[in-house]
Amino acid sequence: MELPENFHWRPAKNEDATHVKQVIFSVLEEYGLKVDASKTDADLDKSADYYKDGFFGVVLNAHDEIVGTFGLLEHEPGVVEIRKMYLLPTYRGMGIGRFMMHFLLAKAKELGYGKVMLETASSLKEAVAMYEKYGFVLDEKKPYTDRCDKMYSLDL
Repeated sequence: MELPENFHWRPAKNEDATHVKQVIFSVLEEYGLKVDASKTDADLDKSADYYKDGFFGVVLNAHDEIVGTFGLLEHEPGVVEIRKMYLLPTYRGMGIGRFMMHFLLAKAKELGYGKVMLETASSLKEAVAMYEKYGFVLDEKKPYTDRCDKMYSLDL
């Protein structure tokens, strides 16, 4: 699956932190979710370092502005977590979210993981619908992030 015309992606750099935070924090605020810069979102300050054994990428528009973020981080041996998958409202409904999901699932397989998990909040209705469409099932485990109330998993 490819990105729509005039969009491209690349691995995130630590220098992207300000713009990555703008995207993620604005989406969190849009849905009434709390930003936690000292704990849950501390990984954004140096995402290239934090995700070095997984993946963290950004989607850019034709003006090279970051409009989306998406990452993978080992949760436990054999299990990888999808993290920080956010997209600005203007760019939703174009297939960018599907691209990010396809990319992350393929990357998880490439890295040798057998299971993918993620946390989310019920208020992120569009994201929850996409996860379920891709076959993620509600997990009995409790989310470890305060702003999340659901945990999903998918066997690859």
